Amino acid sequence: MADNEYDFFANGNGPDSAGGYDEYDGDDGSRRRHRPRAGRTTTYRAGFGSEPARRSRTAAIIALIAGLIAVVFGALSAAHESAPALVDPDGKVPGRYIALTCAICIAIAFIAVIVAKANLPRNSRRHRVAAGGIVTLLVAGLLLAFGVVCGVLFPDGLFKPAIRDEAPVDSGESMRFGIERATGECKAGWTDLDVAAYPGVKNASLCAETRVAYVLFDSNTTKRLYDNPLQGKISEMLTQNADDPATKGDWRLLSGNEWIAFGPADSMTTLEHEWGGELTTITPAGDAGDADGKS
Repeated sequence: MADNEYDFFANGNGPDSAGGYDEYDGDDGSRRRHRPRAGRTTTYRAGFGSEPARRSRTAAIIALIAGLIAVVFGALSAAHESAPALVDPDGKVPGRYIALTCAICIAIAFIAVIVAKANLPRNSRRHRVAAGGIVTLLVAGLLLAFGVVCGVLFPDGLFKPAIRDEAPVDSGESMRFGIERATGECKAGWTDLDVAAYPGVKNASLCAETRVAYVLFDSNTTKRLYDNPLQGKISEMLTQNADDPATKGDWRLLSGNEWIAFGPADSMTTLEHEWGGELTTITPAGDAGDADGKS
């Protein structure tokens, strides 16, 4: 065959120039041309510029934006529930609204990720579509879960502002002596309560004469676990003995790092001046504002 054979066929001057030839197949070795078959149809797959691909990109962007917003609200929820006294000392913003907003954004991001994956063209090499939305969605979910767990297990939060605490928690005798200095001498004597069934409780005593009681814990973590159940139990006792004149009056719960004292408002206020701590109003279970008031 002549040296100019390739040019001859490329110019369409072959034996069947009417039929034409398909484009060059890129094989420089043989320089063969391929004759198109009768009825042959060329199919082009949709590229990343097609309508489904544009929907995929849009959904991926929405997933990322919703995921970032969810991360922000998830972080706010975690901070609010773990340190409510620091983040929202006045309690103006309910934590459930923050958590709900985060959950809605997570749901939007999740749906957008599914839409982005479903509209991705088959021949696309961008297998990591909506990866940003997926990452932010997971981070937001972890933050939200942390906030919910803190809110359920620790209603008062894990972190609180530093408060003065000078209670002599080394021994029950020192605690009784300090309380008597603030509330008066317990002439009838203190009654020690059996705390063997309560892990983490070191000592508990009460004085019926001055209507004062205290509990010592082995750590601040243990004290937090017992704090709310103890307040609820005291409220129930006040309700059950509402007809008893001894239960009349204004009651307070004074809390420190590893101790809790309970008694009349004037006695606990005086004790607060001596030891420090956080003073909480205790009311019967049926009354409004049960165990929620802070003085």
